[in-house]
Amino acid sequence: MSGPTISVSGVSKVYGSQAAPVTAVQDATFACLAGTVSAIMGPSGSGKTTILSILGLLLKPTRGQVAIMDQEVSDYDERQLPALRRTHIGFIFQSFNLFSALSVLENVLISLQLKKIPAREAPGLAMTALERVDLVKRSSFYPRDLSGGEKQRVSIARAITADTPIILADEPTANLDSKTGLKIIDLLHELATEQRKTVVVVSHDLRIKEHVNRVLWMEDGVIHEG
Repeated sequence: MSGPTISVSGVSKVYGSQAAPVTAVQDATFACLAGTVSAIMGPSGSGKTTILSILGLLLKPTRGQVAIMDQEVSDYDERQLPALRRTHIGFIFQSFNLFSALSVLENVLISLQLKKIPAREAPGLAMTALERVDLVKRSSFYPRDLSGGEKQRVSIARAITADTPIILADEPTANLDSKTGLKIIDLLHELATEQRKTVVVVSHDLRIKEHVNRVLWMEDGVIHEG
């Protein structure tokens, strides 16, 4: 594919009534390419999470166009979106979103079950992903036994097993110390470079600026090149 993996054009999101509208995103236009990490940065309340939700097809824009893999998806029916998300988009959450009753390996296997990977193949693929994030020795541990950085690496392993062309990360360094947080960003950069993933990170952590390919600054719902 020669075009951008993700592109938005004139995207806005307005909440509230006509009498008292609140604009969370205003006329956003940008594109993200395979093999790159783009950081959408800005202060809290600037609209970063809203634009990430739109990119992840979790939220529909009030107006404007969203294209995923050259496919215009803004007007897709809600029934069509889960399959698109499952096929094209992997999510890494700030709160890790791990299941406390499941081991590290079992948490990663969930992504493969959703993709209906045969049960005989899934464990090998999950262990390969855990090897990529240096967690093979922790595969039988439970989330309660892991550090914050290890939990985030489990989330990344889950995104790797999903094998989607797009990875969206919501404040992936927020719960981590400086050294561990930058290691997570560097790992995402390696994934983008080696596997030609399109990675978009939303963050207010200014430490990551030198570790990404591109910064988009967002404030009061307006986004522009940083």
